[in-house]
Amino acid sequence: MFTLPTYSFHRPAELDRPLSRAHPVIIVGAGLSGLTAALDLVRRGVRVLLLDDDNTVGVRGLASRGMVWAQRTLDIFDRLGVAERIVAKGVRWNVGRVLCCDKPVTSFTLQDQPDVRHNGFANLQQYYVEQFLVEALQREPLAELRWLNKVSTVRIVEEGVELEVETPEGSYRTRAQWLVAADGAASGVRAALGLKPEVYDRTEDRWIIIDIILRNQEWPEERWTWLDAGANGGRAVWRHKMADDTWRLDFQLAPDEDPAMACTEAAMRARVARLVGDEVGFDIAWSGAWAYRHECLPQLRHGPVLFIGDAAHLVAPFGARGGNGGIQDADNLGWKLALHLQGQAGETLLDSYGSERKHAALENIRQARRASRFVYPAGQDSARLWRDAIIALAPSHDWAARMINTGRLCMPAVYPGSALACPGHALAGAALPNVVLRREGARAPLTLHGLLGPWFTALVLGDGLPANAPAHPLLQWAAVGSHCDAAGRAALARQLKTDALDGSICLVRPDHHVMAVLPAHQAHQIVHWLQQAVAQPQPEYSAEA
Repeated sequence: MFTLPTYSFHRPAELDRPLSRAHPVIIVGAGLSGLTAALDLVRRGVRVLLLDDDNTVGVRGLASRGMVWAQRTLDIFDRLGVAERIVAKGVRWNVGRVLCCDKPVTSFTLQDQPDVRHNGFANLQQYYVEQFLVEALQREPLAELRWLNKVSTVRIVEEGVELEVETPEGSYRTRAQWLVAADGAASGVRAALGLKPEVYDRTEDRWIIIDIILRNQEWPEERWTWLDAGANGGRAVWRHKMADDTWRLDFQLAPDEDPAMACTEAAMRARVARLVGDEVGFDIAWSGAWAYRHECLPQLRHGPVLFIGDAAHLVAPFGARGGNGGIQDADNLGWKLALHLQGQAGETLLDSYGSERKHAALENIRQARRASRFVYPAGQDSARLWRDAIIALAPSHDWAARMINTGRLCMPAVYPGSALACPGHALAGAALPNVVLRREGARAPLTLHGLLGPWFTALVLGDGLPANAPAHPLLQWAAVGSHCDAAGRAALARQLKTDALDGSICLVRPDHHVMAVLPAHQAHQIVHWLQQAVAQPQPEYSAEA
């Protein structure tokens, strides 16, 4: 059974002498989004101080809460150098089964995706992912991690943000030019600033996670979903496999159940036995009750304070949208904050972080609410009638089976209305797929993302660069055609939905989202677009959840 690592407390310098100058960036919270943001920033040359009130990873008592890492997340982790460890340790499945009232309804096999670098997703306990991120940061000279440092006071001042921090050896004051609040759903930074999220719904729907290790049984590596499960009082159950032969069981609780009683050893063992049978031996690895609500801050930027992850927005875990969404927050913010701190972009570039990621959060909320209504349409007679009709038709009608929604996996955000996405092409605002261009002659395949630079890239869909290719300090040029084998050209055509490498240019942002697609003879416009992107104010989205 996994033992949570513990990290040592080191006496902060500010306990012994006043800080002479503000830290460029302080991140509060060493969870998924905070660790990802810190690693991204230091890789871009920004010094980061990371504060956390604990001295381990995960959450004590519920350490494996996140577990499904989407393809887009793996692409982000690839860029940050930790994806290989996650994929090697994690578990893949490609068959899913849905049952209702204990009877099979449908099954599906996930499509193989040989065209792209990460074929699908990986199931891995969140504490492993966080541990890998911590270990990567410990190798970075620009990163300082302070464990057992609890932020107690936050004040916005003229030169940035001032913090008071409590430690085992006393309290100290410190300052930052920019503060990234990644301190979770009960964000102390958010509370200190008097900010309240907008609540889209507050459900009474509650669940209990029971992660088990089988002793005398083997199950196929498939995802099973029970709707209206008899073994769970007519409520839903999920089953996934994770690393270390550990299985995640998620049980929906009854409205009148006491979560504390449900979490007792005897109650959990009885609940699992009703599902799997008395003959199956198991050990309980982790457990905990949880509930969800849907909310998002009106603004994700509050002056010099930027909110990411659960501190910015909360969403039900249907489709693994919480942790994956927080990682995409960090991916969106890192390059913008780095460019501003390095004097290469105006402060208004940071406004686009708030507008783009609020748009993504509201889309995640919308999708999660759809799934939650399908899984358990309590108090919604019309929704239940519709759901039950779909379930009845699914075994004999493929179209009905495709409408079953027990939590569709988080997809990459698309920013079609952003000022950083020039309209006029289907790819504008979308994440560039990490297509495999060439497999032969290398330990790892050459991929499309491998051609991208640290900032903006003008990606020529052809064999050479245009004669009028302009130069810019933040711009790198690359011609895709010269790096492809025959299979890579075909894969590129399929993924980008283009018939040929016609010499057109994809202008790709540092977070691998496409800013524009233009013909080669308009290459001179690229510098103008870059100047606009890093200097002009960004408009707000008007999307609603």
